Amino acid sequence: MPPVKLNSLRFENPKAPALVILHGLLGGSRNWTTIGKALKDRFDVHVLDLRNHGTSPHTNNMRWSELTSDLSAYLRANDLMDVTLMGHSLGGKIAMKFACDHPAVVKKLVIVDIAAKSYPPYHDNEFRAMKRVPAGAFTNRREAEEVLKQNIPDWGLRQFIMTNLVRGEFGLQWQCNLEVLHSSLPIIRQNSLSGLDNYNKPTLLIAGGKSDFIKDGDLKEMKQWLPQVKLVTLSKAGHNVHVDDRQGFIEALKKWL
Repeated sequence: MPPVKLNSLRFENPKAPALVILHGLLGGSRNWTTIGKALKDRFDVHVLDLRNHGTSPHTNNMRWSELTSDLSAYLRANDLMDVTLMGHSLGGKIAMKFACDHPAVVKKLVIVDIAAKSYPPYHDNEFRAMKRVPAGAFTNRREAEEVLKQNIPDWGLRQFIMTNLVRGEFGLQWQCNLEVLHSSLPIIRQNSLSGLDNYNKPTLLIAGGKSDFIKDGDLKEMKQWLPQVKLVTLSKAGHNVHVDDRQGFIEALKKWL
């Protein structure tokens, strides 16, 4: 399958080194606007929408080879080489795999609150809740939120999910490719790295202290593929580290970079 042309938000600083950011599952480039603006003084920042997210094209597949191929095509199209690559959650899994496949292109790697391992099924409940808000069923966001609230009681998570709800021709609709993302959960919860994958350049793992995505022992396990990986934990943050402790996240990133 040919790669898809990914949408991006760019915070331009053409003479600065390139920083490419990949969001997590059900996220989008908009979730990283504040971070992009904060790092614009030191980097030419590109924040991408993954396939089936944001305003990037919808496709039927979410295999690692296709996700990394999309990124590769974007870098080539924008003449980007020697980049710092940062990925959060699903974006972190893609970033790790891409760095191992293309070490000459990635000079530094930043992984945000995700490990190189398989995870138990998660987000299934959220997807089922989202499917209870079919396209065009509501014109009012508050009504849609009331339906979501029954299965997603956590306010912060609900607001994050609702960033995918946009106004269409016949009312509110999901911008992400809901069916394909839901059916792809068994694939994207797997470890993106295997066998002889290796990236032996500076690597930072930023973890949320209140998140359960990074466990004791994960760092040691990751070193078989990412031998230079170092861990920074932000104690006040959950899984969305860049939102929960924005200042701490930016400071940790700038210090390391």
